[in-house]
Amino acid sequence: MPRKNDTEVACPKRANSLRHLVENLWAGLKEWRAVATRYEKTAAFFPSVILIAATAGYIKV
Repeated sequence: MPRKNDTEVACPKRANSLRHLVENLWAGLKEWRAVATRYEKTAAFFPSVILIAATAGYIKV
């Protein structure tokens, strides 16, 4: 909760909460070694690894 003498945040609360969700998503994806180290060398395979990791994270929830 902000105090009276705190400066106002530059972005709206909704944008800040969405930013927080995106940061948590990337933190979860980086638990996968292939995503964190960009182990896949080709551009075609890297997005597929991200999709697999995101799907596995979604199923876990």
